[in-house]
Amino acid sequence: MLVAHLAAYYIVRGFATLPSLLLLTTSPEAMATYKLGVEVASAHDLMPKDGQGSASACVELNFDGQRFRTAIKEKDLNPVWNERFYFNVSDPSNLPDLALEAYVYNVNKSVEASRSFLGKVRIAGTSFVPFTDSVIMHYPLEKRGMFSRVKGELGLKVYITNDPSIRASNPLSAMDPVSNNSPPTPSHAQQIAADITGTNLNTSQEHRHEVRTLHTIAKDIHHNHHGHLPVSFGGQPSNSKYGIEQMKPEQQQPKIVRMYSAASQQPMDYALKETSPFLGGGQIVGGRVIRGEKHASTYDLVERMQYLFVRVVKARDLPDMDITGSLDPFVEVRVGNYRGITKHFEKQRNPEWNAVFAFSRDRMQASVLEVLVKDKDLVKDDFVGMVRFDLNDVPIRVPPDSPLAPEWYRLVHKAGDKSRGELMLAVWIGTQADEAFPDAWHSDAATLEDPSAVTHMKSKVYHAPRLWYLRVNIIEAQDILIHDKSRYPDVFVRAQVGHQHGRTKPVQARNFNPFWNEDLMFVAAEPFEDHLILTLEDRVAPNKDEILGRIIIPLTMVDRRADDRIVHGKWFNLEKPVLVDVDQLKKEKFSSRLHLRLCLDGGYHVLDESTNYSSDLRPTAKQLWKPSIGLLELGVLGAQGIVPMKTRDGKGSSDTYCVAKYGSKWIRTRTIMNNPNPKFNEQYTWEVYDPATVLTIGAFDNGQLGDRNGEKSSGKDAKIGKSWDPGNNVLTAYYDSPGFVIIFIVYKISTPSVSK
Repeated sequence: MLVAHLAAYYIVRGFATLPSLLLLTTSPEAMATYKLGVEVASAHDLMPKDGQGSASACVELNFDGQRFRTAIKEKDLNPVWNERFYFNVSDPSNLPDLALEAYVYNVNKSVEASRSFLGKVRIAGTSFVPFTDSVIMHYPLEKRGMFSRVKGELGLKVYITNDPSIRASNPLSAMDPVSNNSPPTPSHAQQIAADITGTNLNTSQEHRHEVRTLHTIAKDIHHNHHGHLPVSFGGQPSNSKYGIEQMKPEQQQPKIVRMYSAASQQPMDYALKETSPFLGGGQIVGGRVIRGEKHASTYDLVERMQYLFVRVVKARDLPDMDITGSLDPFVEVRVGNYRGITKHFEKQRNPEWNAVFAFSRDRMQASVLEVLVKDKDLVKDDFVGMVRFDLNDVPIRVPPDSPLAPEWYRLVHKAGDKSRGELMLAVWIGTQADEAFPDAWHSDAATLEDPSAVTHMKSKVYHAPRLWYLRVNIIEAQDILIHDKSRYPDVFVRAQVGHQHGRTKPVQARNFNPFWNEDLMFVAAEPFEDHLILTLEDRVAPNKDEILGRIIIPLTMVDRRADDRIVHGKWFNLEKPVLVDVDQLKKEKFSSRLHLRLCLDGGYHVLDESTNYSSDLRPTAKQLWKPSIGLLELGVLGAQGIVPMKTRDGKGSSDTYCVAKYGSKWIRTRTIMNNPNPKFNEQYTWEVYDPATVLTIGAFDNGQLGDRNGEKSSGKDAKIGKSWDPGNNVLTAYYDSPGFVIIFIVYKISTPSVSK
């Protein structure tokens, strides 16, 4: 769980790519198991290069000093390989700076060590995704130089895996038909002539130096602008190794800065080494802190609010209180007039609560904290023992300090008896930036009659599931069976995914093989718990349909695609809709079939909100996501002028909370009870991928707490106000409610420094 929380935190703070999270989520032992999986699926519409209108193509993969090659497909401009290779990842922290390169060559076996260039594909390390999110992508082949003649596409499936059972692929065989001896590099004029004429150059270089033309230099500059430094600009190119040594990554020696006199005899292993870590306040360089653009504080957009936190962990060796020798303990935390209560345990002398209470210091009018242990009784709760704290002696904790460790305290009876057991507690003063704040019981809930309603008051963060378009192309049916042989069937197909329904048009099948070729579209949400249910029905009379067969297809079995590649159809056998005798099923050697094309389309964004107020325009497939352009930080300060939404104790009241949505992330602040001008002072962050998106903010009345208009609440939350902000202001207020409501927020978008 800690690893997951750390990963989620760094995603929110701007390190959203998988390679940047590998060091955070794995131990050094697990890093060695990381592999880059590459599945070479196929190529399409390659350039003929053998002089006979065809090509004998193979693909060479190059990553992190390792190289592999597929088989050679003879005389095929649309070759299919379906070969899989695994590269060792020597250092996961360098993945964002690495790239996978795939070169497509035409191999002429009649001439030794002869091949010609058909195109290449370069995939940056920032685009690598886990295996569960990987799909086959068809990349257009790129030219190597200005005069290269290249066309076609290459289908690759690239992913990162840490499965320890997977081993890296074997290096290139020494008996490879293309020799590994490196002949001299052709001259500039020879290369240009070869690109123009399409002739093969007799070379077997596994990683030849590219011809420097205006086109390639411009492309390198383009890559450099996006954070990819070309080899010619960043230093000398590395020479690839072959054979057994290929799988061993070269270890770079760390640079050691001498911090002592040259005459000193201090061993080098124990020498001081100067580092430049990135800390909260900036980067330390040469002993000085270079401040970053962002503030070190997590809550720098809202007012600091101090709270008294009390963590009640557990108790031990509590005394028996009843005549029967049993004890039903619970804890009561008191600060002045505020009182928080834990749940009680029946017949338990060593209970565990793990509950946190938060009391606002602005409202506290006492100087003593009392923590009491009581025995639950039907008539009157019995006192067991208590612990007192002077609020002036409570320590102050400010993150990123580690959480305060709980300690054992002896319970004292009113008469001074200290043999009443022990209670484990932690008491400190912190702010809303404390990690215990979201799950804590707040003093605002002190007036609740039902303690279980506290769960409806806490602040929460939700992530909407990823949505996919499910395309169902119903082509035809074959050999349908009907009971009434004297008529032609009038059949159609009904489809269902969850609560979504669709159907084709009825078709009269004179040859019992109806044909539709109709498309149906559904929306499916991960983790694909719903199934696609298809029923073939025959309209025997008006408003009367008879089921001829049914198919249930799990969505996890449907192929995913992220481009416009062709989806091949499949035949599915229809199952009987009712129970049939087993012997009869054995006699029937065939069944009706349905011809379908199915795919989960990830190349589009599923519009789950109004187009005028869209907060996310990214396609479903993660491989198509562009890098984030910045970080949106939202501070929800408070609201003013909240009108009463219900009655409590004969008076108008409102229990207000705010909701904000951007992309797939929803946030909900804690509920402030009985306050027309609530102050939240909570801060949240989002990754921003498109500036033409909208942040939606709303205020609601919590319907889970108390009565509405003197009647029991229906449990439905009422809308107080709503706001759509395009992100052009620093401070905004919006008014859309039965009355006059102002929601105060402050936000900022952090982007890389760009000259304007």
